[in-house]
Amino acid sequence: MAHTPEMARFLQQLQAETQRQKFTEQVHTLTGRCWDVCIGDSRPAAKLDGKTSTCLQNCVNRMLDASQLMVDHLQKMDK
Repeated sequence: MAHTPEMARFLQQLQAETQRQKFTEQVHTLTGRCWDVCIGDSRPAAKLDGKTSTCLQNCVNRMLDASQLMVDHLQKMDK
């Protein structure tokens, strides 16, 4: 079955939308986990203090590091 230009364009759009959804899901996961770690059940102040801001920044960075480590590991396994 030959791919028409319209089908190829559709498949590209589908892949781009899937990537956007995965990115959005990862942002929500990071936000939820880091919120729980750094803010917890307490109600946040109107403005983030330095300690909370640093905690959130470190949390996101560590989760991104862990995610990249897993991607690198899986890529090595594929080779």
